[in-house]
Amino acid sequence: MTWNKRAGLAAATMAAATALLTGCGAGTATDAGTTPVAENKPMVDKANWPKATPERGLAKGLSLPLETYMQTYQDTVALDQASRNLQEKCMADYGFSIELPLAGTTPPPNDNDANMERRYGLTDRQAAAQYGYGLPEALTHQVRQKMPELTDEQVQVLTGHSKPTMPNTPGAARAAEPAPESYKGKKIHKGGCFGWAKGKLTQPTPEDLTFVSELNGNSFTESMQAPAVKQALASWSQCMKTEGYTAATPFEAAEIVPHAEGGPASKEEIAVAMAEIDCKEKTDLVAVWFAEESKIQKAQIAEHQDKLNGTRTRNSNAVAAADAELAG
Repeated sequence: MTWNKRAGLAAATMAAATALLTGCGAGTATDAGTTPVAENKPMVDKANWPKATPERGLAKGLSLPLETYMQTYQDTVALDQASRNLQEKCMADYGFSIELPLAGTTPPPNDNDANMERRYGLTDRQAAAQYGYGLPEALTHQVRQKMPELTDEQVQVLTGHSKPTMPNTPGAARAAEPAPESYKGKKIHKGGCFGWAKGKLTQPTPEDLTFVSELNGNSFTESMQAPAVKQALASWSQCMKTEGYTAATPFEAAEIVPHAEGGPASKEEIAVAMAEIDCKEKTDLVAVWFAEESKIQKAQIAEHQDKLNGTRTRNSNAVAAADAELAG
Protein backbone atom coordinates (compact mmCIF):
# COMPACT_ATOMS: atom_id res chain seq x y z
CA MET A 1 0.00 0.00 0.00
CA THR A 2 2.84 2.40 0.77
CA TRP A 3 6.25 2.91 -0.72
CA ASN A 4 8.65 3.06 2.23
CA LYS A 5 11.90 4.43 0.87
CA ARG A 6 12.68 6.68 3.79
CA ALA A 7 13.95 4.18 6.32
CA GLY A 8 16.66 3.11 3.89
CA LEU A 9 18.36 6.40 3.06
CA ALA A 10 21.81 5.30 4.09
CA ALA A 11 21.35 1.95 2.40
CA ALA A 12 20.15 3.67 -0.74
CA THR A 13 23.24 5.85 -0.89
CA MET A 14 25.47 2.87 -0.22
CA ALA A 15 23.79 1.11 -3.12
CA ALA A 16 25.40 3.66 -5.41
CA ALA A 17 28.80 2.49 -4.26
CA THR A 18 27.77 -1.15 -4.36
CA ALA A 19 26.59 -0.78 -7.93
CA LEU A 20 30.02 0.53 -8.87
CA LEU A 21 31.63 -2.53 -7.35
CA THR A 22 29.35 -5.10 -8.89
CA GLY A 23 28.92 -3.58 -12.33
CA CYS A 24 25.19 -2.88 -12.02
CA GLY A 25 23.91 -0.02 -14.12
CA ALA A 26 22.19 2.02 -11.45
CA GLY A 27 22.73 4.33 -8.53
CA THR A 28 20.00 3.27 -6.13
CA ALA A 29 16.97 1.07 -6.03
CA THR A 30 14.96 4.01 -7.33
CA ASP A 31 17.58 5.35 -9.69
CA ALA A 32 18.56 2.14 -11.41
CA GLY A 33 17.77 2.30 -15.06
CA THR A 34 17.10 0.82 -18.41
CA THR A 35 16.08 3.80 -20.51
CA PRO A 36 18.60 6.36 -21.85
CA VAL A 37 17.72 10.03 -21.53
CA ALA A 38 16.82 11.92 -24.69
CA GLU A 39 19.29 14.68 -25.53
CA ASN A 40 16.67 17.40 -25.10
CA LYS A 41 15.52 16.18 -21.67
CA PRO A 42 17.18 16.85 -18.31
CA MET A 43 18.56 13.90 -16.39
CA VAL A 44 16.55 14.98 -13.34
CA ASP A 45 13.07 16.07 -14.42
CA LYS A 46 11.27 17.55 -11.43
CA ALA A 47 8.09 17.78 -13.48
CA ASN A 48 7.75 14.02 -12.93
CA TRP A 49 8.27 14.22 -9.18
CA PRO A 50 5.18 13.37 -7.11
CA LYS A 51 3.20 16.28 -5.71
CA ALA A 52 3.00 16.95 -1.96
CA THR A 53 -0.78 16.40 -2.12
CA PRO A 54 -2.93 15.01 -4.94
CA GLU A 55 -3.94 17.73 -7.36
CA ARG A 56 -6.98 16.06 -8.88
CA GLY A 57 -9.46 13.30 -8.30
CA LEU A 58 -11.31 12.23 -5.17
CA ALA A 59 -8.19 12.66 -3.01
CA LYS A 60 -7.45 16.18 -4.27
CA GLY A 61 -5.93 18.30 -1.50
CA LEU A 62 -6.08 15.55 1.11
CA SER A 63 -3.19 15.19 3.57
CA LEU A 64 -3.21 12.99 6.66
CA PRO A 65 -1.94 14.35 10.00
CA LEU A 66 1.07 12.00 10.13
CA GLU A 67 2.38 13.34 6.82
CA THR A 68 3.79 16.29 8.79
CA TYR A 69 6.32 13.88 10.27
CA MET A 70 7.19 11.97 7.10
CA GLN A 71 10.12 12.51 4.81
CA THR A 72 9.11 13.74 1.38
CA TYR A 73 10.63 12.59 -1.88
CA GLN A 74 12.23 16.02 -2.26
CA ASP A 75 13.84 15.59 1.17
CA THR A 76 15.10 12.15 0.21
CA VAL A 77 16.67 13.40 -3.02
CA ALA A 78 18.33 16.37 -1.31
CA LEU A 79 19.90 14.15 1.34
CA ASP A 80 20.96 11.53 -1.18
CA GLN A 81 22.47 14.03 -3.62
CA ALA A 82 24.26 15.97 -0.89
CA SER A 83 25.80 12.72 0.34
CA ARG A 84 26.98 11.86 -3.16
CA ASN A 85 28.46 15.34 -3.60
CA LEU A 86 30.36 14.96 -0.34
CA GLN A 87 31.65 11.56 -1.43
CA GLU A 88 32.95 13.07 -4.66
CA LYS A 89 34.71 15.88 -2.74
CA CYS A 90 36.22 13.36 -0.38
CA MET A 91 37.51 11.27 -3.26
CA ALA A 92 39.05 14.38 -4.80
CA ASP A 93 41.06 14.87 -1.60
CA TYR A 94 42.73 11.57 -2.43
CA GLY A 95 43.38 12.62 -6.01
CA PHE A 96 40.44 10.76 -7.55
CA SER A 97 37.91 12.43 -9.82
CA ILE A 98 34.65 10.45 -10.00
CA GLU A 99 31.04 11.25 -10.77
CA LEU A 100 28.40 9.28 -8.90
CA PRO A 101 24.91 8.85 -10.39
CA LEU A 102 22.49 11.71 -9.83
CA ALA A 103 19.68 11.25 -7.33
CA GLY A 104 16.09 11.93 -8.31
CA THR A 105 16.16 10.60 -11.86
CA THR A 106 13.44 8.00 -11.35
CA PRO A 107 10.73 9.27 -8.99
CA PRO A 108 8.20 7.05 -7.20
CA PRO A 109 4.45 7.42 -7.74
CA ASN A 110 3.87 9.03 -4.32
CA ASP A 111 5.56 11.77 -2.32
CA ASN A 112 5.65 9.99 1.01
CA ASP A 113 4.58 6.84 2.81
CA ALA A 114 0.96 7.96 3.08
CA ASN A 115 0.48 7.35 -0.66
CA MET A 116 -2.66 9.48 -0.68
CA GLU A 117 -3.16 9.05 -4.42
CA ARG A 118 -4.00 5.37 -3.92
CA ARG A 119 -4.30 4.94 -0.18
CA TYR A 120 -7.97 4.09 -0.51
CA GLY A 121 -7.61 2.57 -3.96
CA LEU A 122 -7.91 4.50 -7.20
CA THR A 123 -9.05 8.12 -6.91
CA ASP A 124 -8.03 9.77 -10.19
CA ARG A 125 -10.64 9.14 -12.87
CA GLN A 126 -8.60 10.82 -15.59
CA ALA A 127 -5.60 8.56 -14.95
CA ALA A 128 -7.78 5.47 -14.59
CA ALA A 129 -9.40 6.14 -17.96
CA GLN A 130 -5.96 5.97 -19.57
CA TYR A 131 -3.94 3.58 -17.45
CA GLY A 132 -6.47 1.51 -15.51
CA TYR A 133 -4.61 0.28 -12.45
CA GLY A 134 -1.24 0.96 -14.04
CA LEU A 135 1.03 3.99 -13.74
CA PRO A 136 1.88 6.71 -16.26
CA GLU A 137 4.80 5.86 -18.51
CA ALA A 138 6.96 8.55 -16.91
CA LEU A 139 6.80 6.62 -13.63
CA THR A 140 7.57 3.19 -15.06
CA HIS A 141 10.59 3.91 -17.27
CA GLN A 142 13.85 4.24 -15.44
CA VAL A 143 16.84 6.33 -16.45
CA ARG A 144 20.16 4.81 -17.40
CA GLN A 145 23.14 6.70 -16.06
CA LYS A 146 26.76 6.21 -16.99
CA MET A 147 28.59 4.45 -14.21
CA PRO A 148 32.24 5.19 -13.46
CA GLU A 149 34.56 2.23 -13.46
CA LEU A 150 36.56 2.25 -10.25
CA THR A 151 40.00 0.81 -9.66
CA ASP A 152 40.65 -1.35 -6.63
CA GLU A 153 42.23 1.62 -4.85
CA GLN A 154 39.26 3.87 -5.60
CA VAL A 155 36.86 1.27 -4.23
CA GLN A 156 38.87 1.03 -1.02
CA VAL A 157 38.93 4.79 -0.53
CA LEU A 158 35.24 5.18 -1.36
CA THR A 159 33.86 2.32 0.72
CA GLY A 160 36.52 1.43 3.26
CA HIS A 161 36.78 -2.11 1.93
CA SER A 162 37.88 -4.02 -1.14
CA LYS A 163 35.73 -4.99 -4.07
CA PRO A 164 33.44 -7.85 -3.04
CA THR A 165 34.58 -11.14 -4.50
CA MET A 166 32.28 -13.78 -5.91
CA PRO A 167 31.75 -16.65 -3.45
CA ASN A 168 32.76 -20.17 -4.33
CA THR A 169 29.73 -21.61 -2.57
CA PRO A 170 26.36 -21.12 -4.28
CA GLY A 171 24.12 -18.85 -2.22
CA ALA A 172 26.96 -17.51 -0.10
CA ALA A 173 27.37 -13.76 0.39
CA ARG A 174 30.02 -11.78 -1.44
CA ALA A 175 33.14 -11.26 0.65
CA ALA A 176 35.09 -8.01 1.06
CA GLU A 177 38.31 -7.29 2.93
CA PRO A 178 38.88 -4.12 4.98
CA ALA A 179 40.77 -1.39 3.12
CA PRO A 180 44.34 -0.52 4.10
CA GLU A 181 44.66 2.13 6.79
CA SER A 182 45.88 4.72 4.30
CA TYR A 183 46.27 5.54 0.63
CA LYS A 184 49.55 7.18 -0.39
CA GLY A 185 50.12 8.27 3.18
CA LYS A 186 46.62 9.74 3.67
CA LYS A 187 44.47 7.93 6.22
CA ILE A 188 41.34 6.30 4.78
CA HIS A 189 38.19 7.26 6.63
CA LYS A 190 36.30 4.63 8.58
CA GLY A 191 33.73 3.40 6.09
CA GLY A 192 35.60 5.22 3.35
CA CYS A 193 34.36 8.43 1.79
CA PHE A 194 30.87 7.00 2.02
CA GLY A 195 31.16 6.73 5.80
CA TRP A 196 32.72 10.19 6.03
CA ALA A 197 29.89 11.75 4.01
CA LYS A 198 27.31 9.97 6.14
CA GLY A 199 28.88 11.50 9.24
CA LYS A 200 28.64 14.98 7.75
CA LEU A 201 24.88 14.68 7.29
CA THR A 202 23.20 13.69 10.52
CA GLN A 203 20.01 12.20 9.14
CA PRO A 204 16.99 10.80 10.94
CA THR A 205 17.69 7.24 11.95
CA PRO A 206 16.02 4.36 10.13
CA GLU A 207 14.22 3.71 13.41
CA ASP A 208 12.79 7.25 13.36
CA LEU A 209 11.36 6.86 9.91
CA THR A 210 10.22 3.29 10.43
CA PHE A 211 8.29 4.34 13.54
CA VAL A 212 6.32 6.94 11.57
CA SER A 213 5.74 4.41 8.79
CA GLU A 214 4.46 1.85 11.28
CA LEU A 215 2.02 4.33 12.80
CA ASN A 216 0.88 5.14 9.28
CA GLY A 217 0.26 1.47 8.53
CA ASN A 218 -1.48 0.87 11.84
CA SER A 219 -3.86 3.78 11.34
CA PHE A 220 -4.88 2.42 7.98
CA THR A 221 -5.56 -1.05 9.37
CA GLU A 222 -7.49 0.37 12.31
CA SER A 223 -9.52 2.69 10.10
CA MET A 224 -10.93 -0.28 8.18
CA GLN A 225 -12.64 -1.39 11.38
CA ALA A 226 -14.32 1.96 12.00
CA PRO A 227 -18.12 1.59 11.75
CA ALA A 228 -18.42 4.53 9.35
CA VAL A 229 -15.79 3.04 7.04
CA LYS A 230 -17.38 -0.41 7.18
CA GLN A 231 -20.72 1.08 6.23
CA ALA A 232 -19.20 3.12 3.39
CA LEU A 233 -17.34 0.05 2.11
CA ALA A 234 -20.54 -1.97 2.16
CA SER A 235 -22.31 0.73 0.15
CA TRP A 236 -19.41 0.88 -2.28
CA SER A 237 -19.40 -2.92 -2.64
CA GLN A 238 -23.11 -2.91 -3.38
CA CYS A 239 -22.59 -0.21 -6.00
CA MET A 240 -19.88 -2.33 -7.62
CA LYS A 241 -22.28 -5.27 -7.70
CA THR A 242 -24.77 -3.21 -9.67
CA GLU A 243 -21.95 -2.56 -12.15
CA GLY A 244 -21.35 -6.30 -12.47
CA TYR A 245 -18.32 -6.66 -10.18
CA THR A 246 -17.89 -8.47 -6.87
CA ALA A 247 -15.42 -6.85 -4.47
CA ALA A 248 -15.57 -6.12 -0.75
CA THR A 249 -12.79 -3.53 -0.90
CA PRO A 250 -11.07 -1.44 -3.59
CA PHE A 251 -8.03 -3.67 -3.24
CA GLU A 252 -10.07 -6.69 -4.26
CA ALA A 253 -11.36 -4.70 -7.23
CA ALA A 254 -7.79 -4.26 -8.41
CA GLU A 255 -7.50 -8.04 -8.76
CA ILE A 256 -10.61 -8.54 -10.89
CA VAL A 257 -8.66 -7.82 -14.06
CA PRO A 258 -4.99 -7.71 -13.01
CA HIS A 259 -2.86 -5.10 -14.75
CA ALA A 260 -0.37 -6.60 -17.19
CA GLU A 261 3.04 -5.25 -16.20
CA GLY A 262 4.80 -3.51 -19.06
CA GLY A 263 1.69 -3.34 -21.22
CA PRO A 264 -1.24 -0.99 -21.73
CA ALA A 265 -4.42 -1.38 -19.73
CA SER A 266 -7.11 -3.51 -21.35
CA LYS A 267 -10.66 -2.23 -21.90
CA GLU A 268 -11.83 -4.65 -19.22
CA GLU A 269 -9.31 -3.34 -16.69
CA ILE A 270 -10.23 0.26 -17.42
CA ALA A 271 -13.92 -0.55 -17.03
CA VAL A 272 -13.31 -1.95 -13.53
CA ALA A 273 -11.13 1.03 -12.60
CA MET A 274 -13.77 3.50 -13.74
CA ALA A 275 -16.52 1.64 -11.89
CA GLU A 276 -14.41 1.64 -8.71
CA ILE A 277 -13.96 5.40 -8.82
CA ASP A 278 -17.56 6.15 -9.81
CA CYS A 279 -18.85 4.04 -6.93
CA LYS A 280 -16.52 5.83 -4.53
CA GLU A 281 -17.91 9.14 -5.67
CA LYS A 282 -21.50 7.93 -5.26
CA THR A 283 -20.90 6.55 -1.75
CA ASP A 284 -18.45 9.26 -0.57
CA LEU A 285 -16.10 6.45 0.46
CA VAL A 286 -12.84 8.39 0.19
CA ALA A 287 -14.08 11.34 2.26
CA VAL A 288 -15.51 9.06 4.96
CA TRP A 289 -12.39 6.91 5.13
CA PHE A 290 -10.08 9.92 5.22
CA ALA A 291 -12.06 11.54 8.03
CA GLU A 292 -12.01 8.39 10.17
CA GLU A 293 -8.31 7.74 9.65
CA SER A 294 -7.49 11.37 10.38
CA LYS A 295 -9.10 10.95 13.81
CA ILE A 296 -6.97 7.87 14.47
CA GLN A 297 -3.76 9.59 13.41
CA LYS A 298 -4.46 12.63 15.57
CA ALA A 299 -4.74 10.29 18.56
CA GLN A 300 -1.47 8.59 17.57
CA ILE A 301 0.27 11.95 17.36
CA ALA A 302 -1.03 13.00 20.78
CA GLU A 303 0.29 9.77 22.28
CA HIS A 304 3.74 9.99 20.66
CA GLN A 305 4.10 13.76 20.26
CA ASP A 306 7.61 14.11 21.73
CA LYS A 307 9.06 11.26 19.68
CA LEU A 308 7.44 12.50 16.48
CA ASN A 309 8.62 16.06 17.11
CA GLY A 310 12.16 14.75 17.51
CA THR A 311 11.96 12.92 14.19
CA ARG A 312 10.61 16.00 12.43
CA THR A 313 13.35 18.21 13.92
CA ARG A 314 16.12 15.80 12.95
CA ASN A 315 14.78 15.55 9.43
CA SER A 316 14.43 19.33 9.07
CA ASN A 317 17.98 19.88 10.33
CA ALA A 318 19.36 17.21 8.01
CA VAL A 319 17.57 18.62 4.97
CA ALA A 320 18.77 22.13 5.85
CA ALA A 321 22.36 20.84 6.00
CA ALA A 322 21.89 19.02 2.70
CA ASP A 323 20.45 22.12 1.04
CA ALA A 324 23.41 24.14 2.28
CA GLU A 325 25.81 21.57 0.84
CA LEU A 326 24.02 21.56 -2.49
CA ALA A 327 23.95 25.37 -2.62
CA GLY A 328 27.64 25.59 -1.84
